[in-house]
Amino acid sequence: MRDKISRRNFLKSCAAATALGSFGGMRLALSGGSLGTDNVLVVLFLRGACDGLSLFPPVSGEDRSIYEAARPTLQIPLTGSHAAIDLDGQFGLHPAAAPLKPIFDQGQLAIVRAVGNTVVPSRSHFDAQAYLESGLAGTRNFDSGWLTRLFQTFPDLPEEILLPSVAASTYTPSSFLGDTSVLTMDSPSNFQLNTTHWAWDSRQLEVLPSLFNGTDTIQVAGGQAATALQAVTNMDFDSYVPEGGATYPDSYFAKQMKMIAQLIKDQTAGLRVATLDVGGWDTHNGQDTTDFTGWFSNNLAGPLAQNLAALITDLGASGDHLQRTTIVVQTEFGRRLAENGDQGTDHGYGADMLLLGGAVNGGQFYGQWPGLQTQALFQGEDVNVTTDFRHVLSEVIVRRMQNPDLASIFPGYSSYQPLGVVQGTDLEPQPPLNGLFADGFEG
Repeated sequence: MRDKISRRNFLKSCAAATALGSFGGMRLALSGGSLGTDNVLVVLFLRGACDGLSLFPPVSGEDRSIYEAARPTLQIPLTGSHAAIDLDGQFGLHPAAAPLKPIFDQGQLAIVRAVGNTVVPSRSHFDAQAYLESGLAGTRNFDSGWLTRLFQTFPDLPEEILLPSVAASTYTPSSFLGDTSVLTMDSPSNFQLNTTHWAWDSRQLEVLPSLFNGTDTIQVAGGQAATALQAVTNMDFDSYVPEGGATYPDSYFAKQMKMIAQLIKDQTAGLRVATLDVGGWDTHNGQDTTDFTGWFSNNLAGPLAQNLAALITDLGASGDHLQRTTIVVQTEFGRRLAENGDQGTDHGYGADMLLLGGAVNGGQFYGQWPGLQTQALFQGEDVNVTTDFRHVLSEVIVRRMQNPDLASIFPGYSSYQPLGVVQGTDLEPQPPLNGLFADGFEG
């Protein structure tokens, strides 16, 4: 015989089910105390594999000659109206990405070259992204992402924090796999309880949290969802005015960046980690035109630089928002040195990682550049990898997020040695938490 369902329980279940699509579950807190930092990490993933040799082309020496020979039509010239913008005498900047130049000069942008997975090289989008987002490097079989483990090894977050983690997307990235409490929201206007013609008004939203006062999964999920709904509803995203003269482009990407900026500034939200994906970087054909009005210039490098510049300007105009924030830009791998027959570039290996923020030791390149000579290339075709991606992320986790539990966040990886790319205190690395993560990962 079926249990009788009351109207109250029906409303609970419906509300929780609606909210669970974007927000649910209980975040696991494994140690006592309070989180010792209100720093923020923003992870921007360039899906499809960004061509670092176009974004930061060599501008001198033997590498320049090799680069020009390998890319007769896609090379970024040294002279003319579309010339590469010199950064340090060895590498330049794509002309469409010019807004990044002042940030580099101000010491708020650092670039780590030849970054990637040193355990299992792969030119597969699916494999390479899985390795990076799991943080495990040697396996695609995982049940938690590295950002999930970052939160799981944090001390208890202060109770007043409403939105500690946000995925600015229509889906939750694999870096948050296993963390059902991350808020997935591509647009605040879409994050609401709406059932056909009947929308929840403010009075109903105020009552909603009182429906969830139990400790089971649905009760907790519903309570967290209701809290998130109230927090988002109380923020006036439509009237947000960027500071410092920051100008975001008129695009979906820009709206997500503005949303992240507002969440960072509103410290009642308590944002600690935000993720954002930007696709379209798989440039196998028609990568660009000779006058740099093609796909890479107009749709990739240009918008990326404009949005990052707007965010840096916006956050830096008041308070300590820029000092608290570290932006990491990564991609699954680089692209081949040589252009292909379709005026594009195919999947490569070594990539670049960008770090931006007020606590970044910018204005320079980091990592060991392997060079473009044939003997230095991976399999004779790609920029090689000399810096494991976990090496860079570990420094951000320790110095900026003040979390020393690297053995739990990156199981099997024990080669942490800071590059000096960000500011902060080095904490003593901790052993992995017993029983929480499996042993045997490669690293």
